[in-house]
Amino acid sequence: MIEKLKYIFYFIVLLLVQTLILDQVCVSVYVNAFVYILFIMTLPIDTNKYLALLLGLLMGLCVDLFNSTLGLHASAGLLVAFVRTFALDIYSPHDGYENNKQLSVRNYGFGWFLKYAITIILIHHLWIFLFESMTFANILFTLAKVCVSSLTSLAVILLFHLLLMSRK
Repeated sequence: MIEKLKYIFYFIVLLLVQTLILDQVCVSVYVNAFVYILFIMTLPIDTNKYLALLLGLLMGLCVDLFNSTLGLHASAGLLVAFVRTFALDIYSPHDGYENNKQLSVRNYGFGWFLKYAITIILIHHLWIFLFESMTFANILFTLAKVCVSSLTSLAVILLFHLLLMSRK
């Protein structure tokens, strides 16, 4: 029960940070930090895949409601939840994963988490920015946004993960 409350807390905190802080900061047209995907990324390994998809959709819908983005983040949240399974298979530790363990730096190491996070973040950002532009005419601009925003998101996600989620 306490674990469920912890994840409800993470959901609310990450949603509020995303919508009330990060979405309001405009540093450059190239920089958009998306921290809300950390919630989906760090769900326990034994989370039912359909529940993960539902939670990804719900988180994305909440971000869409605050930003009036008409399903952009809902589709990205679904994609992250879907890709998460494949990324976990690709980066599976030699010993395998332990059930009911949070996917964190503390449990699986910094190198593992970095590879996993970069994969998820790049896929998420490619989806968001390609869907947002709806054209390949400005592909270099779009790819620059993906790269810069991915680095920014990675830094923010690592900061939040280490400060908020890696505590016992």
